Amino acid sequence: MRRRAWGLSGRLIASYILVTLAVVVLVEVLALGFQVPLLVNGAQLQEQVNATAKSYAERYPGGVPAGTVLGEHGQPPEPGVVRPAADGTLVVPAIAGPVPGGQAVTVVLAIAADGTVVASSAPALYPPGRPATSELPVPVTSQMGIGQLFKTGTLSTSHGSVLWDLAWAPGRAGTSGSSAGPAGTVIYVQAPWSTGFINPVSAWDELVQLGEARALLSGTFALLLAIVPVGVLFGLLASHRLVRRVRRLETATLAVADGDYAVALPSSGRDEVGRLEANFTAMTRQLGSALAAERQRATSDARAAERARLAREIHDAISQHLFGLRMIAAGMRRADPGNQQARAIERISEEALRDMQALLTELRAASLDGGGLASALLEICAAYQDRLGVSVDASVDEVTVPPPVEHALLRITQEACANAVRHGRARRLAVSLSCQDGQVQLAVRDPGVGFDPTAPQDGSGLAHIRDRVAELGGTVDIDSAPGRGTALTVRVPAP
Repeated sequence: MRRRAWGLSGRLIASYILVTLAVVVLVEVLALGFQVPLLVNGAQLQEQVNATAKSYAERYPGGVPAGTVLGEHGQPPEPGVVRPAADGTLVVPAIAGPVPGGQAVTVVLAIAADGTVVASSAPALYPPGRPATSELPVPVTSQMGIGQLFKTGTLSTSHGSVLWDLAWAPGRAGTSGSSAGPAGTVIYVQAPWSTGFINPVSAWDELVQLGEARALLSGTFALLLAIVPVGVLFGLLASHRLVRRVRRLETATLAVADGDYAVALPSSGRDEVGRLEANFTAMTRQLGSALAAERQRATSDARAAERARLAREIHDAISQHLFGLRMIAAGMRRADPGNQQARAIERISEEALRDMQALLTELRAASLDGGGLASALLEICAAYQDRLGVSVDASVDEVTVPPPVEHALLRITQEACANAVRHGRARRLAVSLSCQDGQVQLAVRDPGVGFDPTAPQDGSGLAHIRDRVAELGGTVDIDSAPGRGTALTVRVPAP
């Protein structure tokens, strides 16, 4: 049992660890796919943009002629694509016409000190002569140092995100119209920059090439090392109470398997295990009740079978002997009318036969398998009238009572009729069954010899009647006296 319970704890712990590992791996994949481009591709692209800006600043040391279409002619424009050159710069296509597509392209601009665009690689996107302040992320002034990197950064445009760079190119003093002017030119370069998801394998390769893989994974390795003890501790804490409840259920199940149906489990919660405990307790109670009912039914069936067997034996043996004895005594009386002994034997044998018939009627109990309690009581009355010649006045109403009440009232009727015939020497009976004032009333009356109810009784018939009625929560009233018959009245609560 401990091994199985520990197996449950082990599986829970393993599931916690595996789920945490999966979350860490997923976070790493997302970091490689989304954050590494910001850290790696962004830095690498920024260096290429810076190199391109410096390259164009050095390419026009005397200033950029106004209206020049900058860039490399013959290169096809590729919106959203960055093409690096062999020297570490970017390939800037010269786009004389409109810019295709809705994505950003690699562009280089020459901006005069007064903030107007002098030349552009994409005049349709950045027309010469227009103020650059409406297009660039920062204002351009003449206070920039010669040949130095001025400013870099990112910019979100209507065509997507770009990386940009500003660099200084010296101009020719005293010129105007044909070049940028005496104060020099600012070279602006932008390149498309994607912040979306990329292949984590490619991102990892870039990290390895840059030597950043170990720094990125150091925290991950530390987290993975901490996952195992934390997962074990969390699994033990989370599964301790559950395992204890499961062990209690297992113990109770084994007890039920051994035949103990009195097991009752306390409901330890409203979760699935708590409901299972409550259902298990209800099941054991139902099983116990069903088993008790089955045992009682089996006992009742065994008693009925034994009574039937005794009735057959008495009828086939003793009754026949008594009948033969009465016939012999009757023959002796007819042969010698004055033979008092023959008369006495005939009278005693007739009384014995009558008592035997009453006993057989009692042993052959009526059944409730037919039309219910009323039908069974009428069957008893008919048996006494047909077999014993007892006149029975039956007034039986149809009543609806639970099966245990039906069974008890049937047995009480049998016991009362048998006592009236066998002990009270009654030749008439009155049996009634009715429901009134919320009670079921059963009455058996006879004009027999009667008895004193307060005197000790030799038999146990009345004691059995009182016990049955007490179990039903009812009352028994016996009205009798020597020489004036007996009236037995039973009242039990109606459902």
